[in-house]
This record gives sequence, C-alpha cells and structure tokens, in this order.
Amino acid sequence: MHGNRPCAAVFGEPTNGCLVRIHSRCVYGEIFESVDCDCRDQLRQSMAMMRKAGAGVLIYLDQEGRGAGLLAKALGYQLTQRHGIDTFSSYRSLGLPEDCRTYEDAVAILRSLNLRHIRLLTNNPAKVAALSTADFQVDQQPFLVRGQSPEARRYLAAKARYGHTIPLAKLDTFSERVRRWARRLVPSRQQADVVSLPVATKEPVAASTPTDMVS
Repeated sequence: MHGNRPCAAVFGEPTNGCLVRIHSRCVYGEIFESVDCDCRDQLRQSMAMMRKAGAGVLIYLDQEGRGAGLLAKALGYQLTQRHGIDTFSSYRSLGLPEDCRTYEDAVAILRSLNLRHIRLLTNNPAKVAALSTADFQVDQQPFLVRGQSPEARRYLAAKARYGHTIPLAKLDTFSERVRRWARRLVPSRQQADVVSLPVATKEPVAASTPTDMVS
C-alpha cells in the first residue's frame, strides 16, 4: 500500500459468492499487539478462512481509528483510559463522528474483479448496507472472534451496543465460564474445609527408658 491508497490480497481465483473481508488498518492491534481491540484477530481469521476456502478477497483500507486517523484514535484511547468510557463516546467527546469510514474504494476493487455477489466477513451492518447500496448481493457472515482480554471484551460489548452483530449473551457466557474456572482453581475457605481430609490422630506412645541407662 502506498500512502493512503487501498490494496487487496486476492486468494486463489475468487468468483461470485466468495469470501470478502473489508479491513481497516489498525496500527495498535496489528503492529503493537494491543489488547484493547479484536482487529488483529479478525485479520488473521479472515485470511485463515480464505485459505481454507481456496479463494477470497481481503481489501485493506487505510482508515485508522474508524476513519478518524491515528492521532484521533490515540486521543480517544486517552479519554477511554482516563474516564472509563468506550471509544464511541470518546470520539463524540472529541467532536468526531463515531465512524466516518467510507467504502467507495472497496466497491471499486470488487467491481474490478467482476464480483457482484459476496459473502462479507463482518460484524458491522454498516458495511453490508454500503455494499448493498452499491448493488452488490451481500451475504453477511459474522465473525466468531472473541476478545482475549477484559479490555477487548469490553470493546466487543460496546460494538454490540452500537449495532454490531455480536450477541451480548455469548460474551456474558464466556465471562461466566472464566469465573467458574477461577472458582474451581482457587476454592473458597468453605469449599476447602469441605474437601479437606481429616488427619488421623493417635495417642502418643511414652518412650521407655532402658534400665541399663539408669544412673
């Protein structure tokens, strides 16, 4: 990718109905391996699914921070860490749109590949709407990615509140599984008393003094 120009990685020989991922650059997640988002996981999962399917198109857009840019993203993270708000709220505090990405470049790339029907790898209905408006037949295929850290899970929950197709029930179930695992690993005092084995006790045996040692 040169400057802010988009690029596409084409897997195999994609035809109508193939997998497509429209991915926005994330320096924090993809380079610095930030635990605050699921961008790196989505990118890796997309490529793995396309390799397995034998065909697909990964469109990589230079739209850091949901299109607001790297500086705005850094300022938004700062507000998030200081005040405990999500990134959507932090963008509003900065006077920015919650999401200002556009998808004209993705549309142009797909048309250049003669694709009109795609299976779009996304949890974001806005991407589905943008391509549907451009006369593509779009089958949405949501990700099964789950946040690997508390920060990422909070980010996924925020996405769900803002319309992304991420079931909160599944996120809560995951959290509950973690809590159950932790309880099994570190039992409470009451549980420890229940499972502890009684120690057998015996009356101490008095030691006899040999007669030949009596002075």
